[in-house]
Formats: sequence, structure tokens, C-alpha cells
Amino acid sequence: MTYLLFILFIFASSTVFGQSEEMLDCSYYKTGRFVLSAPEGDQIKIKRTKKYQIETYNKAHKKHKFKIEWTSECEYILTLLKTTSANNEVLVGKGLLCKILSGEESYYSCIIISPEHPAGRKCELTKLR
Repeated sequence: MTYLLFILFIFASSTVFGQSEEMLDCSYYKTGRFVLSAPEGDQIKIKRTKKYQIETYNKAHKKHKFKIEWTSECEYILTLLKTTSANNEVLVGKGLLCKILSGEESYYSCIIISPEHPAGRKCELTKLR
């Protein structure tokens, strides 16, 4: 049931955000190093290659490895492959839908949709040079 809801939100978000994607070039964000400030006050360092994304949490001292699959120019799915957090081990194999909404050279804004947050959570990632 949760998986069905996740798929439903993928299609819904594609319809809602599809028009703005045509004007946005997201190729600059497909690889590189980024920083994300988590809601809990932690800072997450992200290293993204063509196939994988590795997230390192500064305060929580945990690390996640995701497979990244670009489903369109500005939309990707992160599937958790490995984690050092015992609390997150149940999420291995599950995916997050990420939709880039806007961006500049140094950052981009996106919404992350998951079974736990079906309405999505908005966040901003800063691209490091």
C-alpha cells in the first residue's frame, strides 16, 4: 500500500511540476558536491556521481549511500543502498522522489517526496565548487 502511494505521488508531482521543468536546465546539479542543512540542525555533506549519492551527517556521525536514477531532466529517485544508522536500516531498498523546482549556479531548491512525507518536504542544496 505504501509503495502504491509512493507511485501515485510520483505521477502527481510530474503533472504538477512538469511545466516549469521545460525552462530549467538541471544538468549542472547531476554531479558534484553539495551541502544541505537538515531540519534537525545537522549539516549534511553530499557527494553525487552519475550513479551514486553519498550523504555524510556531521553531528549524527552517520552515512548513507544511495543509487541515483534520473527519471527526467529535473527529477530523480534516490534508493537507499547502505547506511551506518541502525535506525535507517529498514529503509534500505526504499526510494525517495526528488524534484528540482528552481536553481541558480550555487544552489537549487527541491521537494523530496517519501512514504513518510507524501506531501513532500522542501529543501535547498548548496553546490560547492
